[in-house]
Amino acid sequence: MSSTKVWVNKQVDLEVLKQFVTKGFFTPFLAQVLINKGFTSIKEAYRFLFPQLSDFGDPFLIPDMLPAVKRIYQAAISNETIGIYGDSDADGIIGSFVLYDFLVSIGCKVEWLIPSKEKEGYGFHAKFLPYFKQKGVSLLITVDVGISAADTVNEAKALGIDVIVTDHHEVVEKPDTIVVSGKLTSKSSPFYHLCGAGVAFTLIRALRKFFYEQGFFRGDNIPQIRKYLELVGLATLADMVPLLGENRTITFYGFRDLSSPSFLATKLLIENSRLNGTLSEEDLLYRVIPKINAAGRMGTPELVFQFLKENEETKAKELLTKIEGINQRRQELELEILSSLENLAKREIERYPFIFLAAENLPKGLLGLIANRLKNQYQVPAIVVSIENGVGFASGRAPEGLNLFKAVSKCEDLLIQYGGHKHALGFQVSLNNIEALKSRLADEIKKLTLVSKPEKEIVYVEAEVELAELLHPENLKALTYLHPYGEAHLPPNILIRNFEVKERFLLKDKHSKFVLKKGLNEIIAIWFNQVVEDERIRLVLGQPYVNTYRNTLEIKVVDVR
Repeated sequence: MSSTKVWVNKQVDLEVLKQFVTKGFFTPFLAQVLINKGFTSIKEAYRFLFPQLSDFGDPFLIPDMLPAVKRIYQAAISNETIGIYGDSDADGIIGSFVLYDFLVSIGCKVEWLIPSKEKEGYGFHAKFLPYFKQKGVSLLITVDVGISAADTVNEAKALGIDVIVTDHHEVVEKPDTIVVSGKLTSKSSPFYHLCGAGVAFTLIRALRKFFYEQGFFRGDNIPQIRKYLELVGLATLADMVPLLGENRTITFYGFRDLSSPSFLATKLLIENSRLNGTLSEEDLLYRVIPKINAAGRMGTPELVFQFLKENEETKAKELLTKIEGINQRRQELELEILSSLENLAKREIERYPFIFLAAENLPKGLLGLIANRLKNQYQVPAIVVSIENGVGFASGRAPEGLNLFKAVSKCEDLLIQYGGHKHALGFQVSLNNIEALKSRLADEIKKLTLVSKPEKEIVYVEAEVELAELLHPENLKALTYLHPYGEAHLPPNILIRNFEVKERFLLKDKHSKFVLKKGLNEIIAIWFNQVVEDERIRLVLGQPYVNTYRNTLEIKVVDVR
């Protein structure tokens, strides 16, 4: 059997390995994995593997955090009405709810609004400022949006509304107001990679500390905020931000807290997704999070917000039924649109270094999903544009290694507005500028494209192991602590040697399943979407994962020899 990939063993510093084993008391296997994840300090490796709630950093290290907290404190003691304006994806809705729930719990008057992305497109829109003014709002806080909305901020000021922007997208033009964002810290900061809900949670931590120091809470009536981690963890996984710094601690606890949820909404989401036993990242990413996202994508984000805040089980179940129905319609519509665009996409990549598709009246809430599907299918940047009344509303996605945000920023003069991250962004463009934009983007993407890919994909081996060592109780336990995996924290690629293939099966005519055996030790390995005819397998390169149905460790095969 010929291998489909080039295997490259990561070289481990033997002296560091010795220190990890003798002084850190890691097994040799686990030491290899941690060192190849970039850890050179035993202390930092333990901190990553077993994070503590005390690891959360001082939120006041974020610029503008103190003035933000002081302004909210002033609103609270003066009985002002506070407004919350959130984005309509899972990150924005969850972040908005978490901030809302905390402020209400300490006695603040709060109004909230999450505009429909399907009707309005992404952004902090000035057209909704009169709504907040009518509600008596004198302080407006954005969640997961607003970092590029300098004009809207200025219009709010003209109406007598103070604005605090909380966001995590790239800073294009910082509005002239209080802005709380991890992106305003250094790239090495633990706050830099926070998602929108993560920024909101960090704001809550700062508020709780400041209000306590001011004697705001009476007796022991101090609000508990640990409960929010199950929601903020979901948002962090949903937004595909790197699981580094604060995100590691958020997802570590949030992931585990979902086994016994504090909120009725998360309890029902888990139950209705028929998730029993140990949860996996795949369970959340493919069976839970899409339901939260669907309502926002299809124009009814308020349903999810109401579901999150509902405490009466019958009403919550009714809302969840509606949300699941919307998600079903979203899936059907997404497949229909992808099918209609398939031939156009193929023609695009024959002529350009990316896919750029523009069509009349595509659902704006689905543009990001469709772009992501095209990006994954063709492994090139993909931009999908919905043209409405002479304006193109676009969403773009790029594969790892290409900064699409940088390319789009070079075309700023052709755009009405833009914002996002290096791999996921949105913009608006006049219909008259679309062709010029496409041409210039093609040039910019060519400049940013990495050197040509090798004929075979390179896969790095992060540890070599035999079955007895892999299945050692200490290693099994440590592997469970590495979860959840995500962006910048992927499962380790381990090379398994010295075994025999006890059994081989074909699953659903497209997946190969092996039972690897050595002595009394056995482990199941599954190679998804690969049919292996040759049984002479001597080496397996794969990633360990927990089968949530059997609650056992298995191997997701990457390649075999």
